[in-house]
Amino acid sequence: MSIEMKKEHLIQYGLRVFEEIGANEICTICISSGNTCCQGCEFLNDKEGCQKRNTSCTAWLCGLQKQYFNEIGLLDEWEKFWTKIPGKLHRDDVTPDFVQLKTFLKVNHIKKTSGKLMADTFKTFVEDGGNLEKLERNLQHDFVMEKL
Repeated sequence: MSIEMKKEHLIQYGLRVFEEIGANEICTICISSGNTCCQGCEFLNDKEGCQKRNTSCTAWLCGLQKQYFNEIGLLDEWEKFWTKIPGKLHRDDVTPDFVQLKTFLKVNHIKKTSGKLMADTFKTFVEDGGNLEKLERNLQHDFVMEKL
């Protein structure tokens, strides 16, 4: 059995999951520190973040988010979920207006405070002089290399 969902609702669903598990707290710290996950994107405003999400950038996780999703046991499920969505391209979106889903992510067991704790760790890292952008790139690299 599958569920048909509008592309816009799918994007909102992904953002809602981010909020429910506290992952948006990490974005807040990163954005406020002047780092950007999608440097050069026309929809990214400095210290404000993304102004127009599409399917691809909703599905994509930076290294900081991958670290968090991995720690809470959601990384594999998140990546499998979005892999099944057609039409995602880097900074472009040719996802059909309607997509078929077989299942939703199981996130009820994840407390929003987990994301806040991780965000606080990153905030302290920055306050102590750490470079969040460099950390993100290193984490992203580690996750990519692990897959290879």
